[in-house]
Amino acid sequence: MWFLMYQGTRKCFEDWGLSGVTRKIKNQSVDTVTVRVAGNTADAPLLFSANETVQIDRDGSYWFTGIVTKTPVYGSAQEGYQEYTFSGPWWYLDHIIYQQTWKEADFENPEKLNDIRKSRLILGQDNEGNPMTIGAQIAEIIDYVNQAFDLPVMALSSELDLPVYIPFDECHDLSCAEAIKRLLRWVPDVIAFFDYSEAVPVLHFRRRVQLPPVSLDIEELHAFQLTPRYDIQIPAVVLKFEKTHRSNGQSWKTLDVQKYPTSATGREPQALVMTIALEGAESTYIRQEIETEPIQISSATWWKKHLPGLQAVENLRIEEPTREGSLPNELISGSVANWMNCQVHRETVTAKVSYETEDEAVSRRLVAVKINTTDATSKTYRSLVSFTGEETVPDQLAKQVYQGVSVLHYEGQIVLTQPEVGGDFLGKTINLTHGRTEWESMNAVVQSVAELVDSGTMTIMLGPAKHLGPDDLSELTKSNRRRTRSRNFHTRSTGEASGSACVEQGRFGHAENSAYGPGCWQKMTFSDIENVERKIIIDASELEKDVVVRLREEDVSDSGVLKKRYSLASNPFVATES
Repeated sequence: MWFLMYQGTRKCFEDWGLSGVTRKIKNQSVDTVTVRVAGNTADAPLLFSANETVQIDRDGSYWFTGIVTKTPVYGSAQEGYQEYTFSGPWWYLDHIIYQQTWKEADFENPEKLNDIRKSRLILGQDNEGNPMTIGAQIAEIIDYVNQAFDLPVMALSSELDLPVYIPFDECHDLSCAEAIKRLLRWVPDVIAFFDYSEAVPVLHFRRRVQLPPVSLDIEELHAFQLTPRYDIQIPAVVLKFEKTHRSNGQSWKTLDVQKYPTSATGREPQALVMTIALEGAESTYIRQEIETEPIQISSATWWKKHLPGLQAVENLRIEEPTREGSLPNELISGSVANWMNCQVHRETVTAKVSYETEDEAVSRRLVAVKINTTDATSKTYRSLVSFTGEETVPDQLAKQVYQGVSVLHYEGQIVLTQPEVGGDFLGKTINLTHGRTEWESMNAVVQSVAELVDSGTMTIMLGPAKHLGPDDLSELTKSNRRRTRSRNFHTRSTGEASGSACVEQGRFGHAENSAYGPGCWQKMTFSDIENVERKIIIDASELEKDVVVRLREEDVSDSGVLKKRYSLASNPFVATES
């Protein structure tokens, strides 16, 4: 006997007044049960309210669990009735937008990263930014749905085994169902269905090779129809993974080819060939050319270079050279930044210089020059400022796709009439006996089952998934054509934008600030600008005595008048007889 539970009340179909009970279960779609309540007038209260849970069992064995989604009322001069549609748990997947966790910098504390939910998705990637399998991604989606209701509206089969990695697929604003279907396009032979024998329906995902076969005798069928689909049997899969790499404004492409079978060329009729764009590596380098020279503070040549006024002096003598540091080189051009891992200091170098020229003789004049000293050497320094790793090529994806599209599908339907509907056919393959030999091992995949409880009629639809239909190649390649290359696959776990980095500029460049200190002139020559033969020469070496010659005040007679004047002279002294 059939029973329905609603709002804590469990009654048989007859007590509820139900008739025309029909269950339709489908691959990757919403399962439904429709029931009719006859005799209810158009203005009669609804027997079942929208969004309420119903559960159907047969003698205590669960048969369906879902929610009320449609409550239409029909009326005419002859009759009036209410019809209800109960939808299975896939309805939740269709009506919840999937959101993933992203890292985002805290406004008040930029060093802290907060978790936020976004409807921008990167399918095939976990929260830490690493590749994840289709199975792991589906498990995350189902967990997200159950968390949304704070209770398990569905359970995921512990037998889920889809260890297939896919290219990162960046998309946004997808329902949970759309996200799952987008993942399953890479494994087109997967069947998704619910097992309603548990209180919480269990969602299964199985590939064709994992589906248990069921054999039916064609002599016991009410009707059947079969068509072998040679036209959609794919002989080869060739995937070409194209990456665009970038470094300092320049870009180049690389190509990684996967094919299955290994002898495939991609030119076979019906061969599936796809060029899949992946994100390549992106890097930014900073370069700085540095020129240095050894510091030789005892060298007259070194000082002439820093004091241009001494370049013409031939007999320059350096005394008491001193410096503040010990770094070996002087920075001549370029600038030194911390990223070079080099030291740089600003120093003042001093010395006393003596020299003689035709016009002057200088003794122990103090000179100084400011320079930047460093342990850097003359070369071009190069450092990585930012780097984003390339997207990983999914391992053996061509083989995984080939396994889903290379088998021969049989399309059609089987009609069974029994005293009562029974047998779970979705999630299985069908073979037929007492017919053609090839039918006995055809393993036709069940895509949907329609069960009429009142008549005991079951209609089983066989064949490939919808995306392996008439436009097979076109439909298969849509999984790639609609895919967006992920430019943000590195930001989910870091919260940083692509190539984000601060470029540090050098703090020290070439510096030179020379200065002359006090000193002694031994000789000075003053020449007339227009006639260089007119000269005044003051040369201390011509003094034969140890005397000091300076400006002195003298008494003189000018036309009989006593006056004073200043003369460059020494104090009077007594001449020594020679």
